[in-house]
Amino acid sequence: MAEEARRRDVLLGVIAALGAVGYGIRRSCLLLGLSHETWYRHRRGNERPGVTVGHRDRAYPNRISPEEEQKLLRRINDEEYAGLSVTQAVRRMADAGEIYCSLASAHRIMNGDRRRRSGTGAASGARSKPVCQATAPNQLWSWDITMLRGPGRQQLKLYTIIDVFSRKVVGHRVHHVENSALAQQLIYQAVLAADRVPEVLHADNGGPMRSATTWELLRTLGIKASHSRPRVSNDNPYIESLFKTVKYSLEFPERFGSVDHAREFMHWFFDDYNNHHLHSGLNWFTPASVHDGTATLTQDRRQQTHEAYYRRHPNRFRKPPLIPGPPQEAWINQPTQTQELSQTA
Repeated sequence: MAEEARRRDVLLGVIAALGAVGYGIRRSCLLLGLSHETWYRHRRGNERPGVTVGHRDRAYPNRISPEEEQKLLRRINDEEYAGLSVTQAVRRMADAGEIYCSLASAHRIMNGDRRRRSGTGAASGARSKPVCQATAPNQLWSWDITMLRGPGRQQLKLYTIIDVFSRKVVGHRVHHVENSALAQQLIYQAVLAADRVPEVLHADNGGPMRSATTWELLRTLGIKASHSRPRVSNDNPYIESLFKTVKYSLEFPERFGSVDHAREFMHWFFDDYNNHHLHSGLNWFTPASVHDGTATLTQDRRQQTHEAYYRRHPNRFRKPPLIPGPPQEAWINQPTQTQELSQTA
């Protein structure tokens, strides 16, 4: 590097000497194999000619004011929009009658505001922990979308809705793409099949889950929307557990040959899951029996079977057997006793 710098300095000195006796600068640079831009940069030094204020810092008359910037920052980092991208937040605010600047300006402003990703501002703590309870079927549903390996490099999308209380899959479908239109069809068909509208539909923060059209469908159906906190996977545990059960099944193929293959398999799997899978979280009752209330018949039958075995072999028991029924409630983020006392104090 030092040798190259000395060589350049020598050439620049020669060009200066040639210029002093009448040679043109460009002609001298061409003769010595040096770019004329190098010469002018050498003469100019580190000073930049003309205006040195960058475009972002120039006081254009139509630029958004600092007061408007702060108002935009407060709104876009508010709880209502905290988990959304800048584009989604700005367009939803416009639909609600709020326009502060162009979308490009909003991106420029947010690029200088790192709170939405750094975890130090409103976006990280504004959204409260979702707390949902179900004491009967069709009160609380949860849904999500997961990927399935398709033919070649294709990634198929499995849309699934589960009833949190009974763990029954109440709706599912497989598609090539993930969008809000298909999500709305899934929700609407699940409501028709159940002949009952759930009180709450819980989801994470994916695009189809938080799209304006999905929110409008839920509002029309009278369903309250609940969402996980951004980047907190534990806020949607039931559907995540279901997807693990699906993909860890011995029958689950490594790759589906087509979308029809995936649809046939998921239809068979969820039918078997609902009607025959003994769920550990339900005290080993099937989701369908808890959902339709026939789990009590299974509980009575189990009780009779264990009592008969107890009468034959009482020495094998420390106390008479008692078969528990299904859980009477299901929670998403169940409050602790301390939290409940603090809320009622």
